[in-house]
Amino acid sequence: MNKRWALAAFITLAAGSGYYYLNQTSQSEPSLPLLTAHIGTIEKQAVAVGKIVPAHSVSIKSQIEGIVGEIYHREGEQVTAGMPLIKVRPNPTPQTLTDATTALMQSEAGLESAKQTLANLDSLVKQQIVPNNYGEYIQAKSDVKSRIADVQQKKQHLALIQSGEASVGDAKLTSTIVAPINGTILNLKVEIGEPIISTESSQAATEMMSVADMKAMIFKGSVSEHDAAQLSVGMPVTLTLAPYPDAVIEGTLNKVAVQSQKLNDSSVTSTSFDNGFEVEVGNIRFPEEMTIRSGFSATAQIILQKADQVTVIPERALRFNGDSPEILIPDDSEQGFSPRKVSLGLSDGINVEVLSGLSQDEEFIDNSMMGAPNA
Repeated sequence: MNKRWALAAFITLAAGSGYYYLNQTSQSEPSLPLLTAHIGTIEKQAVAVGKIVPAHSVSIKSQIEGIVGEIYHREGEQVTAGMPLIKVRPNPTPQTLTDATTALMQSEAGLESAKQTLANLDSLVKQQIVPNNYGEYIQAKSDVKSRIADVQQKKQHLALIQSGEASVGDAKLTSTIVAPINGTILNLKVEIGEPIISTESSQAATEMMSVADMKAMIFKGSVSEHDAAQLSVGMPVTLTLAPYPDAVIEGTLNKVAVQSQKLNDSSVTSTSFDNGFEVEVGNIRFPEEMTIRSGFSATAQIILQKADQVTVIPERALRFNGDSPEILIPDDSEQGFSPRKVSLGLSDGINVEVLSGLSQDEEFIDNSMMGAPNA
């Protein structure tokens, strides 16, 4: 009886040990990480970061110095060419006003003297003491005309200094600045009473406002020198605006800079270097319901190459035998897979096109999950 119990216990222990061993063995052999080749699209893109700006904008500056007297329009308002924007009121120094007044008085005195000289000679001509073509007589008439013109110029100069208004023949000079183009006022940088530096000054002129045509908007940004070498005008572009991240907006590459913008900056020291190249995208097709403002941040994706309806796999699944790319195909061998050479096409850095060596829907092993370096 005891022998039977001992035999039964031994058989039970052996069976349990065998089951545990088989179970552990099966668990120690995990299944291979498999992927499936699929049909997709590969695009190689250059990315430019920049903003949306008007294609045509104008900075408004004054041709005379003074202070801001009136502001007729402000930010966001629509204006047409010739519409008054800002009136500059002259604010001459006492010395400037005194000099202009004195110059006018001297010019008027010179005119009176020239007229008197001409009158004297004219009397001599009438008495036939000197002929009509007498040199001094002809010169006297010329001097009077010159003095008249000088007095008129001095009067105009004084009027401009005092009021900012003057007439020259049929033309009227004014200190009221008008809109040079049809557009929208983007910003106003001055207020009533602020001093203005003119464009004739040796200093930088004061920018009072800017006007732009908001109906023609473009993208301006920069790309790396590697991407710039592959760009050409006319390439299709996809834009993504920061305020509308889900909207896909299309445009066309209009311009690629021939030199890095910062390399042209003389203020940059020899130790600074920026290899960003400016690009410009136009013909942008914004949705009608989208509100566009100048300065919106945007990203432009410029399509360099594109392959449609091709066999695609993740680049991480590849391994390389020297310079030859391979993929691992599952099989019934002892290690469970065998390498197969493939020919590759276009890559976007994540996925790659397979030209030959792998078919659509064929399974292969994810080499990045095999726990060994690609080699």
